[in-house]
Amino acid sequence: MPTTKTKETNTTPDTPSMDAPVQVAGVQTVSVLSFDLGNRFNSLTDGSRTINFPSYSDRLSSRQDLDLTQKDFIDGVSFRVDIGAQSFKVGKIAGALAARPTFTGEKWTKAKEFLFAGLSALDLESNAVIEELRCSVPDDQDLTQRTPFETLADKIHNFRVNGRDYNIRINRVRIVAEGKTAWLRAVKEGLFQYPHYLNGVLDLGGGTAIARLISPDGTIARDYEKVLKGGTSQLAAEIAAEVQLLGAEGQILDAIADGSFRVHAHDFKSAYDALLPRWVANIRGELNTAWRPIETQYAQILVVGGSAPIFAPYVAGNKRYIIAPNPQFFALEGLQNG
Repeated sequence: MPTTKTKETNTTPDTPSMDAPVQVAGVQTVSVLSFDLGNRFNSLTDGSRTINFPSYSDRLSSRQDLDLTQKDFIDGVSFRVDIGAQSFKVGKIAGALAARPTFTGEKWTKAKEFLFAGLSALDLESNAVIEELRCSVPDDQDLTQRTPFETLADKIHNFRVNGRDYNIRINRVRIVAEGKTAWLRAVKEGLFQYPHYLNGVLDLGGGTAIARLISPDGTIARDYEKVLKGGTSQLAAEIAAEVQLLGAEGQILDAIADGSFRVHAHDFKSAYDALLPRWVANIRGELNTAWRPIETQYAQILVVGGSAPIFAPYVAGNKRYIIAPNPQFFALEGLQNG
């Protein structure tokens, strides 16, 4: 289990470690911190605590005031993040102020403000060293996804969240393909009935659904990777078109999550009930097509991610599918302990 301790360290703000150091005493050290940059929610854990908050972010104009004494700011789901001369509204407050949902764009461009907000929500000390930051990405071979994280390494980051100044050094960054850490954890916990065969992971997120097959020694079968444009944002888009709520896909997803199935005066429960089976069938159909050439060579598919619970009833009793316990955080906890 990663440990948190206090030690003296050499730091130089905003510069690599080879530059002239400045001695800072009593700095908190976190051995491993894991970060899941999500289309719907961002999640972080240091091994002792796990937090998540809505994945909304937008630039904060000079005219927009925020009351940092409100409960959502205190509870760590709403944030004002200041990085140099740039200010952002992040989390629940950004969604409430009509920021576009992260799944509508490239989430990698928002990595820094989401990470800094999360470090605040984890109650890190103002001066801290993260020995290793672990991040999962859909395609670990894509530089567009890797670079925003890798450029955080070997630097000290000065920023302010909800009025508090932070001086955080990140020593190393480790990038892992989504699905791999969930597979590792499933193997360790004995969830696969046939661990000596290829087994799969289906990560159902907000923007995409990502499927991978992994061999018994942990090698990803790259020729059979599948990134499906079938996350719950696709379901929300179909519902929005059906009930004439175009542009409200983020609110639809929020209402699905809280079980209200209502956006303002619009009740979309009947559309949800009609379209959900088709959404599930489309995902399963794409997987069956992609993996048909090796259908007899893989054993089971572990289902993880925040959308796993709405997928689960449609594969109940099917021994090929395993729904992970606590599916929203299963992969993140595997990343932390892998």
